[in-house]
Amino acid sequence: MAPYVRVGFQDGTLFLGFGSIRRPVHDRALWEPLLRLADHFREARTQAQARSFLSGSCGMDAHRVEAVMRLLDDGNHLIPAHAYDPADRYSRHALFYELSGAAAVQVQLRLARARVVVLGCGGIGSLVATVLATAGVGALVLVDADHVELSNLTRQFLFTEADVGLPKTEVLARELRRRNRDCRALSVVRGVGDTDDLEHLPDCDLFVVSADSPGLTGVVNAHCVRSGTPWLNACYVNDIAVWGPLVVPGTTGCWDCRPLTAGPPEGEPGLARLVTGINSRYQAPSNGPVNMLASSLAALDVLRYLGGFGAPAALNRRMGVWSHDLSLDGQGAERDPACTTCAEAVPVREGVR
Repeated sequence: MAPYVRVGFQDGTLFLGFGSIRRPVHDRALWEPLLRLADHFREARTQAQARSFLSGSCGMDAHRVEAVMRLLDDGNHLIPAHAYDPADRYSRHALFYELSGAAAVQVQLRLARARVVVLGCGGIGSLVATVLATAGVGALVLVDADHVELSNLTRQFLFTEADVGLPKTEVLARELRRRNRDCRALSVVRGVGDTDDLEHLPDCDLFVVSADSPGLTGVVNAHCVRSGTPWLNACYVNDIAVWGPLVVPGTTGCWDCRPLTAGPPEGEPGLARLVTGINSRYQAPSNGPVNMLASSLAALDVLRYLGGFGAPAALNRRMGVWSHDLSLDGQGAERDPACTTCAEAVPVREGVR
């Protein structure tokens, strides 16, 4: 029985497991056998031993035995005995992967072989990089031209007052190595403004883009579609934590398939000038908790994609959590067969290439 399986009663119902694996058991005749079996499973047992226990010690007929075993099998309640090693640094993540229905050992191997480029290492990028490095992603390429500023410290938690004035990527790489020496963190102190800049970066399995340079998402999208490299945008829109779409060239929609952001009106030059002028003074209100929402949910999708477990929430959609009322929103980003950017893109193999 997986260590994450808890049991309890509420409103006259036995619950076997909680969260996504929760199974309500209304049949009172199953309560005691289930609990006795769960207690029996505190030590590693085979399914054959479980069936024998139910039929022997609990006196259940074959039909009821199979009903109980189906309850356990259907919800990832049973895992291989070797899947959880408390001494392993990734042991708690292993339980999460098993909870999601994946083989933890295989997920960890895929993550260890992966290389991710993080474009922008500020409030979101630095946190995404931290999650990926500590989860066991094998290599991270950290790209940013900025240096640490005092105002960064409200939300960029791996930087300290002593780091003010130093290149962000160098400090971040140093801190990631301190947390996981097996993660190869490469610092690239440079901005990215065009395709040439991207082509000078190492090959990777996925780009995470959190830099806020105007037009960067379009440049990255074109480069990734052309090279067959998946990429994910993560950002915030004032108090909305935003991530997605996760673009998998040839499989999902790309950034150009659907209009995902507002801009100046086409064919209205006067209004366009006004919009551009007003927006030229815009300064985003960056807030630590909103940054953490966007970065954690984006990082989870990266781990799902690279590790091959679960379903990334941002496939074919751009997601947003409105922090003021905790509502969830999504913009469809399905593939447009007539998209001039990705119509001829060939599907890439999912996960680590």
